[in-house]
Amino acid sequence: MPFAAPRARSPACSARSSAAVVRQREARPSGERRHDSPRPDSLAHAQARLRRPRTNSKPPHQSRPARPCLGAAGTEVQHADIPAPPRPVARRPALVATPGAPLVPACCKCRDHPEPPNFADRLLLGMRHQRRTAWQLSPAPDLGPERRDYQPIEDYGLLGDGHGSALVARDGSIDWACLERFDSPPLFSRLLDRRRGGFFQIRPAAGCDVTRRYRGHTNTLETLFTSPEGELLLVDALVRDSDSETGRDLLLRQICCLRGDADVLLRFQPLAGFATAFPELNVGTGSVMLWPSGPHLLSDFDWKAEHDHASARLHLRKGDERHVMLTSRKGAEIRQFSGLLAESEKAWTQWCSDGAYAGPWKEPVRRSAMVLKALTFRPTGALVAAPTTSLPEEIGGIRNWDYRYCWLRDACLSFYALKKYGQMDEAEAFLGFVRNLCTRALEELPPLFSVDGSSDLTETCISHFEGYRGSRPVRCGNEAAEQHQIDVYGQVLDLFDLYVRLGGTLDDHLREIGTAMADIVAGCWREPDAGLWEPRQPQQRYVHAAMMCWVAMDRAIRLFGPRAHWVAEREAILEDVRANGVHPSGGHLTQVMQGEAVDGALLLASAVGFPIGDDVLGRTVDKVIEELGHGPLVYRYRTEDGLEGHEGSFVLCAFWLVDALLALGRAEEARTRFEALLGHANDLGLLAEELAEDGSFLGNFPQAFSHLGVIHSALMLDLYEAGGVEAVRGGYADRALRETRNRSVPCLDRPGPPRGAA
Repeated sequence: MPFAAPRARSPACSARSSAAVVRQREARPSGERRHDSPRPDSLAHAQARLRRPRTNSKPPHQSRPARPCLGAAGTEVQHADIPAPPRPVARRPALVATPGAPLVPACCKCRDHPEPPNFADRLLLGMRHQRRTAWQLSPAPDLGPERRDYQPIEDYGLLGDGHGSALVARDGSIDWACLERFDSPPLFSRLLDRRRGGFFQIRPAAGCDVTRRYRGHTNTLETLFTSPEGELLLVDALVRDSDSETGRDLLLRQICCLRGDADVLLRFQPLAGFATAFPELNVGTGSVMLWPSGPHLLSDFDWKAEHDHASARLHLRKGDERHVMLTSRKGAEIRQFSGLLAESEKAWTQWCSDGAYAGPWKEPVRRSAMVLKALTFRPTGALVAAPTTSLPEEIGGIRNWDYRYCWLRDACLSFYALKKYGQMDEAEAFLGFVRNLCTRALEELPPLFSVDGSSDLTETCISHFEGYRGSRPVRCGNEAAEQHQIDVYGQVLDLFDLYVRLGGTLDDHLREIGTAMADIVAGCWREPDAGLWEPRQPQQRYVHAAMMCWVAMDRAIRLFGPRAHWVAEREAILEDVRANGVHPSGGHLTQVMQGEAVDGALLLASAVGFPIGDDVLGRTVDKVIEELGHGPLVYRYRTEDGLEGHEGSFVLCAFWLVDALLALGRAEEARTRFEALLGHANDLGLLAEELAEDGSFLGNFPQAFSHLGVIHSALMLDLYEAGGVEAVRGGYADRALRETRNRSVPCLDRPGPPRGAA
């Protein structure tokens, strides 16, 4: 059923949405919130929470730093029982209060903003005017690593084209690169050790202003250095080497002088994986050779050999340009530079032109889709969670994981988003990847794999690397591959359902896989598992896992017919959640069966079409906002997870909250939160896994989970505008088949098994 024209919201719905945001919280009877009490987003509620005694049942290391909040006079107050830690330098300015004036961001010189109606809106306003687009670099006499500290995670841009990846800082330094494939040993690793890690930097010698952008609808990164003496443009790209049998990526770098003249510094200091010493380089005319089997650097200028690196100093005048190519292909020539770059940009532009969405958020949606494509390993169709390892969830903490692998759940959710955006080939290739994985014993299906389908991801620690800003350990491999996460079966069957409903056909082998998965879930859904958040503690019965088991039964019935035991188990799962997964007095879903706490994953109930009812969903949403929310940000959970320390807010959970609010008809709140979240992306539109409360990035970067959230929430808002609550009901496949004036329904243009199937 298409939703071709917007449907006006009813006055009652509009009044309910507006009144719900501005009303004050009632007093809690017996320390609990009533089912019909206002939502926890008012100033009075925030002040009351700070005044009342605070109990802490968690171990000491689980206590979180105090959360700043504005008091009655606009001053900042803290929880009285937790000493305030030293405040980091915030990337996003705080709100400031002037007597008789509205609250505005400290960085905003204009005082003409109208007074927002409530505390929540004042907080969100402060997140809209804070993205910086220009920075300053100090002069650099040389590029020695001792002169440079760690850069904020949000300072990096992504390069990628389907095999490997690289991260480029604003000062022109490539501090992370795995060029052969995402999970290969890095060639540049200064991101994780500022002294021992390899890097490749190009920048002006003089101090300058810096701005950057992606060139059009491509993954070519442009960094502009501007000073009174001249203007330099640094162009960076990872491109597919079409002349190579492996199709591995080439690193291309170009420095151009657009105005005046300027001195340029270059330093090339690679490191083989996480080696303990830099290799000796063989510097020739216009080339730098690494170890015999490693890549080599080609250029149209000469390098100077140093002890453990190669360097160059160039003087460029207006119109001058120099080129660098890093490749492992024998016979490559620097004169191929322009053709390779043009071919890559043409392919990216054509890919973007196939996108099916043209709504108000088309730019962030397009960039997010490009991130997902860039993180997809072209030879197999596997999509990695992120291109990095060990970027910390807490600065100085131990929550540092290797995300350069394919989580089946993450990839399924990402390809839901890509399919709804209209990009079908990547999703089909991933089905081929799943098809090949599932030829092994399904009862032991790991939650994650390497990009070539291997499940041997033994976790090791790189003890001699200090970690990003001292956050140890640096890890390679991921122990979560040994966990049992039963929700994965539901995700895969849901993807099968979407594929079929968009016009695809499951061959006999895929039907056997789907049937076997459904039978496994029917037989073991009552057993505990590790859960999707992968805590390192004993297994429990998670409510989210139960919901996804219900999805597995429901989609199997739709795909393969109503077998009696599937129908019976589907009903049994629903009754079990209603009896044991809903808090007896709070009336909201809980993280675990017969538990007390909530969990951000519970927000998925509406997205997967789990029939829990709007009353329970509404109370769950309110409880998540109260217990896990901070402005537009949402934490995954507050419960013990077997690890020391704490983590930042989880970006995808905040987008899940947007989706759940739309399912409840709370559209204005959903839109406000969505726009605030977009404001947290860096200047290139990229998002990390997590956000600190000051807006700085935490965790691996850029994160596929976060960018699929951008796409899905934008499309959900588009559906809601077209058809209201009914348009966002159901599961992923139901919504994918609904058209709006901003989005056409994607379809498969060829029948038969997915590409990539063996």
